[in-house]
Amino acid sequence: MSTLHPLTVVHAEPLTPQIIQLLFKPEHPIAYASGQYIMLGFNAEDLKPFSIAAAPRDDGLIECHIRNQADSEWMQKLFAVKTGDRLVMEGPKDQIALQPAHQPIILLAGGTGFAPMKALLETLLKEKVGVPIHLYWGARSQEELYMHQEMVALMETHANFEYIPVLSEKTEDWNGATGLVHQQVLKQHPNLSHFNVYLCGPWPMIQAAKEDFMAAGLNADACVH
Repeated sequence: MSTLHPLTVVHAEPLTPQIIQLLFKPEHPIAYASGQYIMLGFNAEDLKPFSIAAAPRDDGLIECHIRNQADSEWMQKLFAVKTGDRLVMEGPKDQIALQPAHQPIILLAGGTGFAPMKALLETLLKEKVGVPIHLYWGARSQEELYMHQEMVALMETHANFEYIPVLSEKTEDWNGATGLVHQQVLKQHPNLSHFNVYLCGPWPMIQAAKEDFMAAGLNADACVH
């Protein structure tokens, strides 16, 4: 039987109408690594998996970015939590682990798949990894690039970091890349034989990206999702 850890909500903020940022304080300090996830819920019987959206924080808080599902009563209850509310978690559990950084890195995120990619990025920058790091973030609308300014700011302070946002639909006020996010990667890096790639997002995106990336020379061992 896995151990359940009580959590207190210390921050709940809508990042968009459909995406919420939650910060939890565990009752006792919990060690975790970038790329891990937790099983979260209101009781032991009904837990759901969510990626941790930050590298280990000095304040010990656990951050999650969660997309709403209109047809889920459980999700409506989660979206209604307030500071001070209590939940429980199991974990952390392993999902995506950073490999030694010997070659350039591509982080590919679709939607809230950005959460674990943000955690990996924070660790890479904190550890002052010297290889080039490219973060591609695919979303439906500009609003869904909910930490766009933060990523732009990181580019200004880290010379080896490049952030490429990609919208699936073209809008009038968008001058950036459009289309499928993984195809933007291939447009800029047609040969992936000397890259490490980390993927997180909707399953169809991951399948399409893996297939096309392997065809572009990506080593199977260098593809983590």
